[in-house]
Amino acid sequence: MKSRTVDSIMLPCPEDLPLTPSVASGEKIVRAVELMIGHNLDRIAVIRNRRPIGMVRLEEAFKELGLEMPAPGNPG
Repeated sequence: MKSRTVDSIMLPCPEDLPLTPSVASGEKIVRAVELMIGHNLDRIAVIRNRRPIGMVRLEEAFKELGLEMPAPGNPG
C-alpha cells in the first residue's frame, strides 16, 4: 500500500487555525494523525515555506487510512 500524504486530503486553511503544531506539505497522513491525537486536535495546519497552505481534519485522515473515529468520550 502506498503511503498517502497530507496533500491528498488537504482542505483550505481558516485564518484562525493555529500553526503550532503543524505538518509540512508532503508528510504522511499518519504523522498528521499522530500530532492531532497527541495534542487533542481535530484539525492541523499544513505548512510550506513556513506559510499555511491548508489543513487536514482528523476525520478525513482516519477515513483515508481506513480507520474509524472513536465515539466521543470513548478512548477506543
